[in-house]
Amino acid sequence: MPTRHVVLLFPNPMSVEQFPRLAPVFADEGLDLRLVDHGGDPVDDGGQVEAGEVVGIMAPPASAIDAATMDRYPNLRVISTPSVGQDHIDVAAARERGIAVGNAKGYNADEVAEYALTAILTLVKDLPRATAGTRAHVWDVGRTHMRMLSETTVGLVGFGAVARRMVPMLVGLGMRVVVWNRSDISLYPEAADVSSLPTTAEVVRQADVLSLHVALTDQTRHLVDADLLALMKPDSAIVNTGRGGLVDTAALRDAVESGHLRGAVLDVLADEPPDWQTEPAVGVDAIELTPHMAWLSEGSRNRGFDTAARAIVDAVGA
Repeated sequence: MPTRHVVLLFPNPMSVEQFPRLAPVFADEGLDLRLVDHGGDPVDDGGQVEAGEVVGIMAPPASAIDAATMDRYPNLRVISTPSVGQDHIDVAAARERGIAVGNAKGYNADEVAEYALTAILTLVKDLPRATAGTRAHVWDVGRTHMRMLSETTVGLVGFGAVARRMVPMLVGLGMRVVVWNRSDISLYPEAADVSSLPTTAEVVRQADVLSLHVALTDQTRHLVDADLLALMKPDSAIVNTGRGGLVDTAALRDAVESGHLRGAVLDVLADEPPDWQTEPAVGVDAIELTPHMAWLSEGSRNRGFDTAARAIVDAVGA
């Protein structure tokens, strides 16, 4: 075994910013945190890193970790990401090699819930269509269709930490909440304030606004497709703070431009940043796009990296 235990931190703007704060935290645990490029070459001033010294990797979402990367480091014990999603890590390959995988589950639930609530209110009050009109110098209140919150049903697909945080916010504002989740939700206190439905189709048929909170898997990719959109109530809307691949944005564009849906707020896309020329959701007046920002606050920056760091320390010390 190596005499020095190294943890690699792959760079992005936030990890570079976090490096000076995290390095002493790892040092206190007997670990040497090193900022390296994706080839493993140092970009800090700490000298070369031997592959056999590496026991952990902290990989922000833009840093793809595949089997070849894992095999480069024979003593690698843990990979952790300062995000909830692990899409950029080949988790199956890690499992085959006995490498633990950690994430920052739940660290940003409040931020994402608040963003999703804001998006829902934006759509219920029809702000995307209204502001599209004023940008075009059209002053016409008749183009908007605002709802009362007390007459609005929100459908939550998934009942994880974010969705559960949303329930008291939505109910407190007078909205009705219906939920589909793949497992029983009755043990959660928030379940008392929602209606749990057996299928996504039933949630979709009842929802004035559909909010997505499930992981991206082979089964959920393009969960929101033309068939599901056709089931939605006329003049309903969609919020996606989950994973971009959950929504077929070409089908969504068609549903919005046809007038079947009033609009959508998407904080995530399948490809980020998108190809501005070919992404179907770009340039549609009633589809608001934001740059994967729902998770972000001053506090969440530190919490995500701290949670990922703790996963590495715990795994290496086990």
